[in-house]
Amino acid sequence: MVNKKGGYSKIGFTQKDMYNQIDVKRQDEALENDSHAALMYLQSNANSEINFCCRFSIDDKDRLANIFWRDSHSLFKYQCFRDVLVFDNTYKTNVYARLVVLFVGVTNHHVTYVFRVDLLSDETVQLYRWVLNTLMDSIGHKHPISILTDGDEAMQQAIDKIFPNSRHMICG
Repeated sequence: MVNKKGGYSKIGFTQKDMYNQIDVKRQDEALENDSHAALMYLQSNANSEINFCCRFSIDDKDRLANIFWRDSHSLFKYQCFRDVLVFDNTYKTNVYARLVVLFVGVTNHHVTYVFRVDLLSDETVQLYRWVLNTLMDSIGHKHPISILTDGDEAMQQAIDKIFPNSRHMICG
């Protein structure tokens, strides 16, 4: 096509544009396969582990939008050490362009443990409420005593609504 038209400048896109489009297509296929593989892996964990918990939501294009999981070992630690729960996010630095949210606790020996992991599509109050409501369901509605966050406004509003009796502290 380039030769017929007399060069890249005459066809409306460059070779780089073509490679970018091919990469987008490959990434869409990989993400779809990754979503399926992740759900299959989490389902196998749910089948083999009695207190394993996983929830997910689908977007308007019928794609995996948000997902969280927590294993039984983490639940046991939370039940023993729910004094402090750190709610931290990493802003879309992964290949899926998803927000990674970690819930981290601290044992009585000052050892941190990852309690729960979420992959989220955005940072809205509504989505953070979903996160915290699924958290409550997964921990038997036992509120953490203290919650540490980075001060995200949407996160604060959701915490105030879902954990009104927990002490919310903002890390600097």
